[in-house]
Amino acid sequence: MNKKILFSTVTVAILSTSASALKIEDYKIIEGTYQDAYLNGSLTVEGGNQDQTSYSSHVDAKGRVIQNSAPFSWQANGIVSGDWSRGANDGDKSLKSYNASVTTRFDKYLYNDDTWFYYGSGDLGYRKQVTSDDADDPYLKIGAGMGYGRMYDATALAKALRVVEDLVKYKIITNTPSDSAMIELARIIDLEDEYRSKYGAREYKKYWYEDMEKILKKSGVLQKESLGAFGIVRINEIFSYEKIGGRFHGWKVRGGLGRILSNYDGKSENTTADIEFEYGKPYGYSSQFTERALFSKILENDSAINFQFNNKMTYTYELSDKIDWDNSWILSHDNYDKGDDVTTNTLSTGFNYYLPNELVFNITLSLSKTDGTNGQSVETPDWDTKLYTGLTYRLR
Repeated sequence: MNKKILFSTVTVAILSTSASALKIEDYKIIEGTYQDAYLNGSLTVEGGNQDQTSYSSHVDAKGRVIQNSAPFSWQANGIVSGDWSRGANDGDKSLKSYNASVTTRFDKYLYNDDTWFYYGSGDLGYRKQVTSDDADDPYLKIGAGMGYGRMYDATALAKALRVVEDLVKYKIITNTPSDSAMIELARIIDLEDEYRSKYGAREYKKYWYEDMEKILKKSGVLQKESLGAFGIVRINEIFSYEKIGGRFHGWKVRGGLGRILSNYDGKSENTTADIEFEYGKPYGYSSQFTERALFSKILENDSAINFQFNNKMTYTYELSDKIDWDNSWILSHDNYDKGDDVTTNTLSTGFNYYLPNELVFNITLSLSKTDGTNGQSVETPDWDTKLYTGLTYRLR
């Protein structure tokens, strides 16, 4: 009988602990800013036993900014890339191509919660294709409509968990603080920009770390009276040298009308009916899944394209404090009024190893295939396979 009572008590205790375990989704602080930016480049030069020196180079930079508050949410994504090459045969000319795109979304919430909002959108593109002598006309599209839902940025809680894990490891704190203390610690971490703005870039960390220390002290987990020099150094190293990927949870959907004011071909200025869907879910403390889908229907009857559908899924798993495993699947489908529909699938998987001085060593395997020939798209009978290795510089 006593054994049964003991077993039941232990079972209830385990279930209670599991039920109350802190989840990334528990962080629903609306106010905050997320930023990241990367610069990547590669160069290959070959000479000797050929008519002329050949080369191939690539450079790209990408970044995003997300700002959230109760009344609004704003995000912007940008990427710029360029390629230059020349063949080994005498007479081979230098070839170059470049592409730049920026997308932005502004959501204004009607009730300062996570329900209804109206939005404005903008998409800008500029490119020169390798087969063209000159750049295409700029691409510009604007849109507006209604939406529902909210995406929460919980990256600060992932950072707080990393900090606490490290401080426990080095016995600077005795154990993990309570869930409420962890949320409070994450909130302080999330306010880095406000500390920098108030105290200046050279002094803000002193006050920022002091407020983190106060939370740990109040929760009763500090081994001594303060974090000490070693504790401060460890926190600073985590924020400076260990990449903690974005953690997002929730969903939102948008629906409205768009207008293409300028297109690459210089003439296709169309009105569109647009639907967008975003979804994010962290799995445990170490992985993140995101999904974004966009459906755009051309409303004019004289357009060659009926509708376009683009979908991007990503999954990232942190194998360690310095190694991430990144995966993505990008699907694009163009439905034409005449001729073939065009569908392109691009799959990629790779590893990122974070080095000192903001450098990242990456190795990525990419598979791409296009079905259908129409417009500027050409069908590929087999999967195009590429293996990339290189260094990326983390700007933010």
